[in-house]
Amino acid sequence: MRQLTTIISLLTLITALSIPTASGQQIDLNNQIWNVNVIRDSGQAVIPLFDGWYPNEDGSKTICYGYFNMNTQQSLDVPHGENNYLESDYPGLDLSGVLLPTHFDPLPPRYRHVFCAFTINVPGDFSVNNRITWYLNTNRFELSVPGKVIPPYVMDEPRSHGRGDQAPLVRVTEDGPSVQGRTGIVYPETISAEVGKPAMLSAWVEHPDTQVWVGWSHHSGPGHVSFNNKEYRTPTGEATQVQTYFSKPGQYVIRMQTIDSIAAFEFYCCHTNAYYHVNVSN
Repeated sequence: MRQLTTIISLLTLITALSIPTASGQQIDLNNQIWNVNVIRDSGQAVIPLFDGWYPNEDGSKTICYGYFNMNTQQSLDVPHGENNYLESDYPGLDLSGVLLPTHFDPLPPRYRHVFCAFTINVPGDFSVNNRITWYLNTNRFELSVPGKVIPPYVMDEPRSHGRGDQAPLVRVTEDGPSVQGRTGIVYPETISAEVGKPAMLSAWVEHPDTQVWVGWSHHSGPGHVSFNNKEYRTPTGEATQVQTYFSKPGQYVIRMQTIDSIAAFEFYCCHTNAYYHVNVSN
């Protein structure tokens, strides 16, 4: 029942457009009957999600986006372009540097969707009437979701005073700066790697708890990416590392997320993102 309720609540956040297909008329997502049968091995949509927003100390605001892959086995790759793009009605807003994902993993274990996979920082005068819309077309489903800064969607960041929770503090170099929260931190250099050979990625995680959850994901890039340990719990206060393998040359982004407990994602607080740019050659 919890899984069904979660699915229904997620679907209220999207705009679905129906298009005809070669095999017959596709049913508008809003007209489907929602039950566990919409989760299938393959052929279903990846749903773009607006997770919420939070104010920053400098007066700017940050909008969070995640996604929900309704397939349990099928990964999808959607390059930036006509099937995966952003649009905004805020004049002059530069979206070129946004780390928009192109790779979408299957439905994660248990009840989780992928929470706040990327963020967009907007000026302080970005109003409740402004929007940044993410358009994502997968398996013939044309979906979009508007990001906005209206009061009902404000998020606790980087800590929840009501629950006494806080996001882990993350460094991506041993002596480098540390960052806490969804905006995250980007590794300062592009990492060089070779096809089929392991590239070691590292992070240093601190938190009041003795252990935290860490997950590594293929965020964008043309080929298949695998990890020797994709999700695990790790002691805080020391380095955590993962061996990453790439099947094709190209430019990749790897996303690391960490939170005190995987169950805490359900409360939308509090996790930290880290991103690693990797240039893979033959």
